[in-house]
Amino acid sequence: ALATDPVAEPAARRLLARPRTPPLTQAQAECLAIVAYLQPVSRPEVARIRGVASESAVGALLERGVIEEAGRSRFGAVTYRTTALFERLFGLGGLDELPEAASFDPSPEEEDELRERLLRAGEARAEA
Repeated sequence: ALATDPVAEPAARRLLARPRTPPLTQAQAECLAIVAYLQPVSRPEVARIRGVASESAVGALLERGVIEEAGRSRFGAVTYRTTALFERLFGLGGLDELPEAASFDPSPEEEDELRERLLRAGEARAEA
């Protein structure tokens, strides 16, 4: 029979007692990427970009503590941003260490254009 060495038993008990967090679902990963790159971003914007409802995925990310409320959009919708926990879990020293989304550093105008293109693509996907 297998047994734990009594010297290692306290460490083994601590390890086994840690709650296991399941990996992100595809929907959660998509939502997290959108928030990370476009923050602050609202849930309706996330849903428009993805082309599907995102309430459940955004809610799960909030529960996990990787995103948080960042305020309100000019239309009154709650906006979200990533947290320090997100940065720590992904080994980032800051958001500036996120991998380049498209191998370029967009200007604010290019960022707005990208946001609009993503929103239009999401709307087209929802209509299909």
